[in-house]
Amino acid sequence: MQVITDIENYRPVPCAATIGSFDGVHKGHLSMLGELRATASGKGLPLMVVTFSCHPRQLFTPRCERFLLTANDEKLKLLEKAGTDICVLLDFNMDMAALSAERFMKEILHEQLGVKMLAVGYDHHFGKPCEGEGLEQYKAYGSALGIEVFGTQPFVVNDVEVSSSAVRRALSAGDVKTAESLLGYRYNFCGVVEHGAALGRALGFPTANIAIDNPMMLIPADGVYEVVVTVGGREYQAVMNIGVKPTVATRGERTMEAHLIDYSGDLYGQLVKVEFVRRLRGEQVFDNINALRFQIEVDVARVKRGI
Repeated sequence: MQVITDIENYRPVPCAATIGSFDGVHKGHLSMLGELRATASGKGLPLMVVTFSCHPRQLFTPRCERFLLTANDEKLKLLEKAGTDICVLLDFNMDMAALSAERFMKEILHEQLGVKMLAVGYDHHFGKPCEGEGLEQYKAYGSALGIEVFGTQPFVVNDVEVSSSAVRRALSAGDVKTAESLLGYRYNFCGVVEHGAALGRALGFPTANIAIDNPMMLIPADGVYEVVVTVGGREYQAVMNIGVKPTVATRGERTMEAHLIDYSGDLYGQLVKVEFVRRLRGEQVFDNINALRFQIEVDVARVKRGI
C-alpha cells in the first residue's frame, strides 16, 4: 500500500476513493471498502482511502476525553489488509476545515488526488457543515467534475448499525465482546510497562503497570478483564484490572495492571500489546486483603479454565 502524506507533490492517478476518519477500521468500513473495491476493479481503478493524520475531533476539541480506537500505525495496517492500494493521510487543519464540500471535492479530491469515483458512507458528511447538504449534493458536485459519486448502505451486526460510535459505546460500558463483534477483531492497544507500587507482588500476583503509548486511546470501563498480552513476540493469558484499586489504594488514581499467567521475567520498560477477550467482573471493594487475594485466585482460575 502506498501511503501519501504530502499531497502537494503527489502525482495523481485516476482512482476510486472514499473519505473518513476510519477510526477502528470496523466491519462497516470493511463492507464499504469491499463494495468500492469490487466496483473500482471492474473499471481498472486503484482503491484510495483518504483519511487524516490527526482525527478532526482533536482539532475542534483538543481537550476531549480519550476516544480513539486505533493509532495511525495500526489503522494503516488494517487498511492495507482490507485491500487499500493508496492511503492519503491529510493534515487536517483550520484551513482545510473551512473548505466547503464542493471546494474539497474540486481542489483536493479532483485536482490533487485524481479521484474518478467516490463512495460516501450512509451517514457521512465532509467539508464545512452546510444545512441540508448530503449525498444528492455530492452527486451534483461530482457530476460537474467528472467524479461518479455513490452512497453505501449501513452494515448491521445483531441489529446494531456498525459505527465507530457504537464501538466506543460498547467499550465505555465494558462490553468488549460486543466491541469485538463490531470491529471484527479484539479491541487492543499498546503500552509500556512502568514501575508501580508492587501491591500485586505483595498479594502473590505480580502485575505489569501499563501506560498506553497513545494518550487519546479509549480505555474500556473500569473492571477486571481477561486479556491476552503480547510481549517479545509471545502471547500470555492475563487478568487485567482497570480502575482505582479501592481496597488497597487511597489516591484514587486510575491504573491498568495485568497479571500475566505463567510469565517469569522482568517486564519493566518493555512494550506490550493488550487484547481484550472478556469482562470478568466490575471493580469491587473487599473487606480485607485476604478476600481480595481469594477473588484474584478465582479470576485467574476462570481465565485458565475458560469459564
